[in-house]
Amino acid sequence: MPGTRLSIEPPRCCLRATDIETRTLYQKGLSFVRESPTTASTWLGGTFSVGDIVGLLPILNEAGTIRQVIDGIFSTGSIDRLLVVDDGSVDGTLDQLDYARRQYPQLDVEVRHDQRGLGSGLLHGFCEAVKRFAFERLAVLGGDLSHDPATIPTLLATPYALVVGSRYTTGGRIENWGLPRRWISFAANLVARRLLRLKVQDITSGFRVYTKPLVETILANAACGGYEFQVETVWLASRQNYTIAEVPIAFVERRAGESKLATPEEAFKFARFVVTKAVYPRKPGTKGLRSPGARRSS
Repeated sequence: MPGTRLSIEPPRCCLRATDIETRTLYQKGLSFVRESPTTASTWLGGTFSVGDIVGLLPILNEAGTIRQVIDGIFSTGSIDRLLVVDDGSVDGTLDQLDYARRQYPQLDVEVRHDQRGLGSGLLHGFCEAVKRFAFERLAVLGGDLSHDPATIPTLLATPYALVVGSRYTTGGRIENWGLPRRWISFAANLVARRLLRLKVQDITSGFRVYTKPLVETILANAACGGYEFQVETVWLASRQNYTIAEVPIAFVERRAGESKLATPEEAFKFARFVVTKAVYPRKPGTKGLRSPGARRSS
């Protein structure tokens, strides 16, 4: 079975599972071998897709927590296959992932060296999930233990197209955040919710479950590659009339490393997206929901 998969071209999101002729590089032990899958169901030498529920972990430098997260995910018995998208970690995370793959053959690892960012990592993971697996639902969470893997079955038990693990719905809570960060998060959600006329309380939550049709809709229409991608996916689901539900979760501040989200650049892109979509919305049912002249950002 293939080991770490390294993209040698920028990710190109394709909606058709049969369209997988992109050249790739695989690591098998200490040697690298090029492979070109010819169908959506088989790789050279092994099964290509298994399971109805796929997990997705976009990570960067999570050596202190990644093994515990992976153990927690598989211990739920809810995830058939797990895809980790690593943005070129340099803290020993890749070594931890190598050890984990020996224990869990259902774990796939994708390492990106040409791009970084939560939004682009999620887009890349969505694209790879569609190409690699015949799944029904995709569960997404973080690799820093802020999201408790034990909550995955609860989210999966909610039969909606988008299920958001919510800190702000009744029963949800945040642990170990200071007052300034609480206000920033609350204000960002409030502004986005009001301007975009969304009913979701926790628009920026990264703990979610998507159906495959919604994943494909996002790949066809998403234009964002930063943290604002979290808002864009909710906005797209709402505009396309997908069902959305929130499930209360306990969000715990990361135990190791630093948050990679609270930067001026990400704040600017977040505000730009919210204002742009509030001013230039497309009517539901129109082909494509990108604003005039919009391009997928990084």
